[in-house]
Amino acid sequence: MGKGYSEKLSRPAYENLGELENLEPLFPEGTEESLENWNLLRGKLLGRWKKILGSPSFSDFSKEVEQVDAFEEPDFYGKVYRQPTGPVTKQLLLLMEPKNAPVSPRPGAIVPYYHPDEMAGYNLKEHKLILERKNVQFGLHLVRQGYVVVCHEAFPYNTVPDPESNEGFAWWKAASKKLLEDNPGWTGIGKLIWDTRLATDFLLNRNDIDKEHIVIIGHSLGGKMAFCTGCLDTRIKAIIASDFGIGWKFTNWDTEWYYGKQIYEKGFTLAHHQLLALHAPRSFLLIGGFADRPASWQYINEAKKVYRLYGRENAVGFFDHASGHQPTEESVRTAYKWLAEQFGLPEKKWEF
Repeated sequence: MGKGYSEKLSRPAYENLGELENLEPLFPEGTEESLENWNLLRGKLLGRWKKILGSPSFSDFSKEVEQVDAFEEPDFYGKVYRQPTGPVTKQLLLLMEPKNAPVSPRPGAIVPYYHPDEMAGYNLKEHKLILERKNVQFGLHLVRQGYVVVCHEAFPYNTVPDPESNEGFAWWKAASKKLLEDNPGWTGIGKLIWDTRLATDFLLNRNDIDKEHIVIIGHSLGGKMAFCTGCLDTRIKAIIASDFGIGWKFTNWDTEWYYGKQIYEKGFTLAHHQLLALHAPRSFLLIGGFADRPASWQYINEAKKVYRLYGRENAVGFFDHASGHQPTEESVRTAYKWLAEQFGLPEKKWEF
C-alpha cells in the first residue's frame, strides 16, 4: 500500500506559520537529539504532565457496567450502557458493532464528545439516525468501515443536574466547581481524560478487538479529549483530532473545566508539542479549520524531532481545510484514507 496521504499530510503547506511560539525545547541545550536521550527525558516529561493534570481524591469504586438499551440498524447493532466513573458518577456509552465485517479481530475506535448521539449520528431517545452535521458523525463513519466503536459523553453531563439555564456555560461551571471541591488535587482536563480512559477500558475488554488498530477521534471538545487521552494512553495507536486548538492561545484551555489558570503561572513551560512527542511513534492527524491554523504546524514540527528518531516522521500529519470550525467532507474522507495507510488496512467503501 502506498503512503501518498501520509507523506503529503506530514509536510507543512505554508511558508508563513504565523507568530513564532516560544516553545520549550524537547531536548535541553547541549543535549544530543538521540533516541537514547529521549528515553531518558521522556519519563521526566511524563511526570511533569501527570503532576499538572492531577488525580482524583477517590480510589476504589464499582466498575460494573449496566446495559440500559439495545437496538438494530441496517449497518450496525447498538447497545447503550451506563459506566461508573467514580463512587457516585456514571457516563453514558454507546457501543456500535458493525454487521457486515469479520467477527474477529476488528479494529476499534473511541469517540468522545458532549453526548454520544451527535458523534454517533444517532438519536438515542428517538431511535433514529441524525440527518444533520454528517461530517462529524465519526462513530457512524467508522462502524460502516468495520470498526467496533464506543461513543461516550463528557463529564459535565454526568456530574451535576441540568441547571435551569446553560447560558454562559453554567453547566460546565457548576460541574467544575463540584468536581474541584470534591477532588482538590485534580483538574477538569484530568477528569475528561479519566472518563475517556474508562471508555477505552470498556472497548478493550472485549475479546474481538484488534488491539494494534485502536483509534481515538474527536471534534472540538472531543478533539481535546482525544488528543490528551491518546497521547498519554499507549493502548491507543492513532489519534485524529479535529480543530481542538493545539496552542494555549488558540482556544479556552484556561477554563476551570480544562487546565485552569495554572497555564499562566510564572515558570509554567509545558505545551502540547510535548504531549504529542510523548505519543511518538504512534500516529497523529490534526484537522484544522479555525482554532487550528498554520501556526499549529509549529507544535507538530517540534514533536517531529522525536518522531524522526523512530523513523516515523510521516506518522504525524495536518489537514487544514481553513473553512471554519466544522470539518469538511474532504477533510474527513482524507483522514480515513490516512488512517487506513497508517494501520496498513485496505480502504473500505462507505457513505455518509
